[in-house]
Amino acid sequence: MNKILTLSELERFCRLFLPGKSSFLLFLMLGFSSLAHTQVLPGIEAAVEEAQIYRNSEPQRAYSLASSALKEALKLNHEPSMARVYRFIGALNFMTGNLDIAERQFDSALILYKKLNDEKGIAASLNNLGVIYQERSYYPKALEYFEESVAIKLRLGDTLGATSGMVNTATIHSYTGDNRRAIDTFEEVIRITTLKRDTARLIDASINLSTVWINERKPQNALVLLHKARELSEITGDNYSLSYCFNNIGGVYQNTFQNDKAITYFNMALALRDDLSDIAGLATTLNNLGKMYARLNLYDQALDSYFQALQYNQQIDDKRSIAISLNSIAELLMKKNDFNAAIEYLYKSIPIARKLELRQEARSMFANMLVSYAAIHQLDSVYVYFAHFNSTIDSSWYTEHNGKQELAVEQTVNKEVENDKIWFYLIYGLTLVFVAVIVWFIAKNKYT
Repeated sequence: MNKILTLSELERFCRLFLPGKSSFLLFLMLGFSSLAHTQVLPGIEAAVEEAQIYRNSEPQRAYSLASSALKEALKLNHEPSMARVYRFIGALNFMTGNLDIAERQFDSALILYKKLNDEKGIAASLNNLGVIYQERSYYPKALEYFEESVAIKLRLGDTLGATSGMVNTATIHSYTGDNRRAIDTFEEVIRITTLKRDTARLIDASINLSTVWINERKPQNALVLLHKARELSEITGDNYSLSYCFNNIGGVYQNTFQNDKAITYFNMALALRDDLSDIAGLATTLNNLGKMYARLNLYDQALDSYFQALQYNQQIDDKRSIAISLNSIAELLMKKNDFNAAIEYLYKSIPIARKLELRQEARSMFANMLVSYAAIHQLDSVYVYFAHFNSTIDSSWYTEHNGKQELAVEQTVNKEVENDKIWFYLIYGLTLVFVAVIVWFIAKNKYT
């Protein structure tokens, strides 16, 4: 939903959820019902089904049940049962931020399913591994796994199962600024899940799509989806999805400057995510709260929230969210007129945004860098980052932008500054006017 799933996905059993690492939600979409249960030993199947009951409300109890099931499967050396439990335990580890363990579990399941020639299991495990790469911000690799998973499911006639990969690919599209493609995909998922009456996936798709509508500055569209998702989450007892609903509803109120309502919903999300040990979710909500405190000039509280968010993101190695947290800290330092310190944090965040091809986030960082250099009267740098900011306006930026092009831009700009000072100062004058408009626009329309 910035995970967006974002994704219940749950940026953690879940993305989003989002964009926004949201934050958008990351959705695992485990799809256990799509697997060949007849191959799994009845006792193991019963244990996993019981564990699923507690996966959202009592994850530790779910883990204990699954661990016992795995011991039994290993003792009997029953490979279908082993694969089934590996995937479930992988999901539980992913939920609590143990990505390395989760990846090993999913890899183990994939190896077994390939050995068994179980295409349903292969597709499900590929989707799980795609989520791991998505969480680590390795988007090309994630898309590769998702697309392979979706292709297998469609070939098998599992249209509903394919929606899990569709949600994840749509979330990545939203991360890279291709919102139109993300919206189209999410709406197709909502159509399919409504037709198939799959409440869980309908909730996930609705939450993720709401994040895109927030980014598109259409808060009412987002609010309609979120209240429906909230109602369904409460009915089904899905606390992870409910926490994403609270967070995104807070985001809508934040973006429409209903400050008290925003803080109330963010705190509701924070409390629920703390109970669930949802590390990625905690980071997202803390970042949102930081923005609210900064808006209200409560700088100490804002900085504390941002640094907590940064620590959580570093704990799970969520590079996209790390970049967002660094940018948030820089923006707060700019409010305090500490522009040199802000530039230091932006220098750390910009390379990450470039590497991940996060066009929307990079645009914000370039604007902040431009304003900061203008404030300390470093004119050459103002012109450089003005050029970088303009480059992100082109929709092809995130597919064409690479290190060589960036170096060429800087070399060309520096040469022009050196050889044509009169032209430079004319551009700079116009830039200052442009900066004033940008600063006003960002302050008025800043989205999470």
